[in-house]
Amino acid sequence: MDFTLVGLWNEMGFTARAVVVVLIVMSLYALAIAGDRLLTFRKGRKQSRRYVEALAPLVEAAGRLRDAVGLEKRFVGSPVAKVIGAGLHEYARGLDRPAGSVTPSSFDVAEIVNRAMERSKERELANLRRGMPVLATVASSAPFVGLFGTVGGIITAFQKLSDPTKGGGGIGTVSAGIAEALITTAVGLGVAIIAVWFYNYFTARLDDLTIDIDETASELVDTILRGGVV
Repeated sequence: MDFTLVGLWNEMGFTARAVVVVLIVMSLYALAIAGDRLLTFRKGRKQSRRYVEALAPLVEAAGRLRDAVGLEKRFVGSPVAKVIGAGLHEYARGLDRPAGSVTPSSFDVAEIVNRAMERSKERELANLRRGMPVLATVASSAPFVGLFGTVGGIITAFQKLSDPTKGGGGIGTVSAGIAEALITTAVGLGVAIIAVWFYNYFTARLDDLTIDIDETASELVDTILRGGVV
């Protein structure tokens, strides 16, 4: 009995081979999603930090909010910039009211801006979550797929154990089936562990970006309420 990877593959039955192939496809798909999300979160975090640094002086200074309109175009990969930019555009629309129209209060403008940012925030968070349900599915289902292969391997072992033409009764005749059962379980667990790690990592990064969005949006609304409409 050859216990190398090639030897085990040659000893595997059709079911176990199919299970291993499915697990490999699942792992490659999960890794592709993880790579894409890593780049997205890294770029989003970096550009969001730069956007907040550029926005802070304009928010803190009285009467300079209008200068912040359009600033998000310089930070296209930043979720924070897109959300705050949506609010600032609503703020600018409030300033560009027709002559003779009723002047809105700071509270009214702040409410409109806040609703615009909430809508944009939901869209951005949905984009950031893209692919994460797949990682969760892979993490939860890979062990069961591996166990399916384990069941096939055990069946193979018992078939060989009961077949007199294959030396039924000897441990050597069932070792291949047992190894087949163990290897599929191991592959399934390995795929699940990797997917869980990435899923938890991206969940933490998503929480960080959500906090950045909420804090920046809150500061913008506070600035408007303090008299940023005029």
